[in-house]
Amino acid sequence: MVDFDYSPAPASGEDYEPGHPGTSGPPLGDAAPASPPVSTEQIDQGPETEVLTDPPEAELSAGPLLSFEEGRVLGCLMEKARTTPDSYPLSLNLLTTACNQKTSRLPVTDLDEEEVMDAVEGLREKRLVHRVDQAGARTVKFQHRAADTLELQSDEAALLCVLFLRGPQTSGELRTRTERLHRFDSPAEVEEVLRDLMARSEPLIQVIPAGSGRKEVRYHQILCEYPFEMPETTLTSVPVYQAPSKASAEQVEALEARVADLEAKLAALNEDFGQIRELLD
Repeated sequence: MVDFDYSPAPASGEDYEPGHPGTSGPPLGDAAPASPPVSTEQIDQGPETEVLTDPPEAELSAGPLLSFEEGRVLGCLMEKARTTPDSYPLSLNLLTTACNQKTSRLPVTDLDEEEVMDAVEGLREKRLVHRVDQAGARTVKFQHRAADTLELQSDEAALLCVLFLRGPQTSGELRTRTERLHRFDSPAEVEEVLRDLMARSEPLIQVIPAGSGRKEVRYHQILCEYPFEMPETTLTSVPVYQAPSKASAEQVEALEARVADLEAKLAALNEDFGQIRELLD
């Protein structure tokens, strides 16, 4: 788990309005563009403007820092910043499409916009994503700042991005799949960068030993949750991620009513038991 400083973010980490130099899609491993110091974010809604306060700061907890959905969203933003700079930052619609892309994703997902937005808000609390409010635009867009928050170089960011999107991989697979993000000359160069990420005081990478029919070790990021128990990819099927089901408001209400009924029955039984003891005494 990475130990983040959740004190107020510097100006470069605030949500911002573009129009300043360098805001048209930064390279994957570069710092996010600077912006004027602001403490609120605004949505242009015509004559009136709604002012929203900054999201509450996240609390550190044991285990992976990010949920699986947050890792998928962050990986997509990191990827698209490099591969499609003309359409970056991404709107919620484009980000959802990127998350559910059928290629270069493992497992395949079917997230809806509400689930993606929940992940975005979680990443904003952790200072890994900020929103971009473009003057005159009705659509809010989102941009990652993983390079700043995680202190990543371009080669490190490329490896983490592909691990977010495709899960555990060998150094050879990583070299091939990061081609559009960063060029590595050999698997040995990939392994050197991976060792640097593992040697941090708070490691970002772990090694998965060879076994279960695999001859090579694989590497995996340990920042976000990942469904390790997926079936192996075959030529005819690709693992599909099933998000944990969420209880509906009706289910929660019914459960609360059932608990209240059980508590009432327990109280009545305690009262009856007390009366019986008095008679026996």
